Amino acid sequence: MSKKIYVCKECGYVFPEELSQIIESHTRVFCERCGNPFTLGAVSFKDGTTETKERTKTSKKKISGKNSTLESLIIKLNLITWIPILIVSIIMLFISNLDFFFIGIAGILISLYDLKFISSKIKKKRYNDIVLDAICFGILGCIIFGTGVLLLIKGVLLLIYIASQSAEEPLYVFGLKMKNSLNNFSAFGGIIIIILAFNAINRVINNIPPGVIVVSISFAVFAIIIDLIFRSKIKKKQEFDILDSVGIIFIGIIGCFFAASGIFILLKGVIIFLLLFGNPPEEPLFVEKTIEAPAKIIEAPIKKTPPKEKPIGGDQKEETKEPVIIGEKKPFIEEKKIVIPKEEKEKEIELRLHESLLPVKDEKDKKLVKEYFSKIFTLLSKDLRNHIKDLKISDKDKKELLNELAFLTKEEQIKYIEAIINLYQEQLPLKLIERIRSLPNIKPEHLFKIAEQLKFMDFEEQEKFVQYLENNA
Repeated sequence: MSKKIYVCKECGYVFPEELSQIIESHTRVFCERCGNPFTLGAVSFKDGTTETKERTKTSKKKISGKNSTLESLIIKLNLITWIPILIVSIIMLFISNLDFFFIGIAGILISLYDLKFISSKIKKKRYNDIVLDAICFGILGCIIFGTGVLLLIKGVLLLIYIASQSAEEPLYVFGLKMKNSLNNFSAFGGIIIIILAFNAINRVINNIPPGVIVVSISFAVFAIIIDLIFRSKIKKKQEFDILDSVGIIFIGIIGCFFAASGIFILLKGVIIFLLLFGNPPEEPLFVEKTIEAPAKIIEAPIKKTPPKEKPIGGDQKEETKEPVIIGEKKPFIEEKKIVIPKEEKEKEIELRLHESLLPVKDEKDKKLVKEYFSKIFTLLSKDLRNHIKDLKISDKDKKELLNELAFLTKEEQIKYIEAIINLYQEQLPLKLIERIRSLPNIKPEHLFKIAEQLKFMDFEEQEKFVQYLENNA
């Protein structure tokens, strides 16, 4: 069987096989080169259906509605999550027991982190910076008699909201958000775990030798210090090596020697290890904005003169003196009066006069003036003026039309106005008409063809077609 080849009548472009199948199903196809619709004798073509777009729009509306309810819940919880932890922690400080004292300090640190960092990020709607912060600190808060349960719920809602917002993004980007979130609090979370662990030291100190406790605490502190040193470096990175993940996992294991205080560092290393199997983005995602300090303006010292007393009984005008700036000396300019004789002045005036400025007296002079102005620009006829008045456009557009027509010949003026009237009669958007008129290297003949092509297009197709003309005309 011989395959049919479809060719554009305007530019001779050969349609590919994919488009030829669509042409055979009698759906309208536009040429990729010139943008004209394909025509085939008496065959009538139909526009393509857009059912899929409507379905996607409805699904997006449902998702946005769910996200708005989630966000409102997060904002409401953000006001109260730190309160129960802080109240219980303050009560713990006043109980005369060393175990409760350490619990109180840890609780105050958790509530301050929630109040100062997590809640401020939620108020600014920078949810991507705190993907795991609220969940991890909520778990630590639950150790203090379950007071961190509200913070934990807020963290779970935040994670669901961020996951729904970044559903279209690749998993690598979401992994980077989790890495940055853990990088923010991995060291601080380890310190809180160490403080909470002191609660159990008094009970176990008799069974474990003190040397082992000191060594394990020193290992945990060492891991936290190394994590703080490499914190800024890990934050800026988007591509990682095996050495990065292995090094961070090793530091996390060292930190876990005492009460699992390096658990957050270990989790960070695991996420970095998983990111090794993904494709990093080409452009940087998280760029810190640097605000340049304004340049200092150095002002010259100004002499301040004391105000003079006004004379009594006399209407004298006040003399205002300008401030004298030190360090600036005015250049001394000698003034010389140049005397010009009267004969030279009269000659100059005579030379400046032009023939067109002389008074018009006779019909011959009128003809000369018309010929002179016709050389500069062409005059508009009454018919053209009436056509411009009939156009339903603003006065500004009419003035622009007159300016454009002034530099054209009479034949070009007639063609140009007919083309513009044709454009406005097609009931096209005014913005599209302005964009078409501003296209360079387009003659009035082309405007007719453009208007005919735009008849058979939707608004989106019209936008694409005009944009194509702007780029290639």
